Amino acid sequence: MTVQSNDWLVDREVRVTPAPMRWCAIGLLLLGIAVALRSAQFGNAINGLDEQYYLLLGDRMLHGAVPYVDLWDRKPWGLFALFAGIRLLGSDGVVQAQLVATLFATATALVVSAIARRTLPRTPAILAGIFYLVALQSLWGGTTQTPVFYNLPVALAAWLALRTAPDLTGRHDMVRAFGAMLLCGLAIQIKTNAVFEGAAIGLWLLWRMARAGAPVSRIAPVTIGFALLGLLPTLAVAAGYAATGHFQAWWFAGYQSQLLKHGTAGPVAMLRLREMAGLLGPVAAIAALSAMRIKPWRDEHVLLAAWAIIGLVDALALGGFWPHYALPFAVPAAILAGHAFAAPRWGKIAFAVLIAYPCIDALLLDRITAADERRIATATLAAIPADAPTRCLFIYEGPVIYYHLTHACLVTRYAFTDHLRSSAEADALGQDSHAALREALAKRPGTILTLDPSLWTERNIENDRIVATTLARDYVRIANLPHRHYSAGREAIIVWRRRDLVRQLSSLGRYLSSSTMRDQPA
Repeated sequence: MTVQSNDWLVDREVRVTPAPMRWCAIGLLLLGIAVALRSAQFGNAINGLDEQYYLLLGDRMLHGAVPYVDLWDRKPWGLFALFAGIRLLGSDGVVQAQLVATLFATATALVVSAIARRTLPRTPAILAGIFYLVALQSLWGGTTQTPVFYNLPVALAAWLALRTAPDLTGRHDMVRAFGAMLLCGLAIQIKTNAVFEGAAIGLWLLWRMARAGAPVSRIAPVTIGFALLGLLPTLAVAAGYAATGHFQAWWFAGYQSQLLKHGTAGPVAMLRLREMAGLLGPVAAIAALSAMRIKPWRDEHVLLAAWAIIGLVDALALGGFWPHYALPFAVPAAILAGHAFAAPRWGKIAFAVLIAYPCIDALLLDRITAADERRIATATLAAIPADAPTRCLFIYEGPVIYYHLTHACLVTRYAFTDHLRSSAEADALGQDSHAALREALAKRPGTILTLDPSLWTERNIENDRIVATTLARDYVRIANLPHRHYSAGREAIIVWRRRDLVRQLSSLGRYLSSSTMRDQPA
């Protein structure tokens, strides 16, 4: 069957929509694969680092904390609201967050398959969805990193955009287009970088309007409408902070502070860039190979290519070059990869080769690592004194999830590890980092956690000196526990107790012992 002259009308052979039950079956298949790939980490509280802070901040929001004011970070408000919602699901939120992330990953994979199905047979379209789930694992997306959540609204936005006619003259077409922009706006409130993907989708829609002959007088108001809908969730948050007198705190944390970070392209960042390139290489290679196989190119292939390119721009835009920054690229790359998987002689072999090691890693190696980390977390929690909720805990280095799991009171709003230990953040906090650290230590937290040796190389040297001086003078080491093992070596987590509290405990022990002796019968 031939393709219609308008390339948005896709060949009926591949455009036929499966029955709802068939999509349900595909969804269940993808859910089973997502659970198999990700379940090794279920209940592992110390997996990742950023994710731990999102859960902490979401939990403290439910207790009245205001992001950027009471607890500082530069991620959008919507992300913390999402984790606050997850906390309402019960328990400590660790497993709940991982399960919700698994559902988001599954839903995104289903949208990947639905988009791929527009131009591909069913089997390679399903393989594209599976490949997305595997790519998440490869690029450090097996936990609750932000792209695992915001990839879904972006993918849905692309799916809606692809279902519009080029000139957007139909009422349903305009509703879909505006809905796509609103979804991108929601994604921006999970991670600001989603503005790149939103811009790509919006510009593609406008490009098609122009090619279809729409006059500037019609394109201009549509462009304004797209921009306003994309910004609407952010404007709503800004209005809320302005109404409560905290607009400047929100503006600085979310936008100004990013420009003040150091070391985003330094030697250590270059090492991470090489690691990212190694992990990203197979995903990018199969996407590029697939793009070369597409004949003829249609409008939607232009969107996929632009989306993939902008995903790479997103990964590199802010420096730092952590592998999970490339996770947005995984969505268009997986859709494109379906064209390679459709190759009759070698497509399925390529699919099997690409997923082999990530699956072995997720199904076998991850389980060993996760079991070890659960034991470490249990031992560390047991070593942290029970008075953390009243005498407070300060984690200079180490998993910030221990704030949450011990219900500790905080001595600083800069509770994320990198805020005070990292040279990259030294001038990006809106407050002198040395003064912020001294203020925290002046509150005399009952317990402090550090790492020794620490594998973090971008050190805030002056803050290291301040902490070392304070620990030597006022604290006693009460536990030295194994921490996570990395390719560069193994770290140990040190639990420090305030010296006067140790003496009080010793005095209490001697008092109780002597009282027991006096009460003994002669």
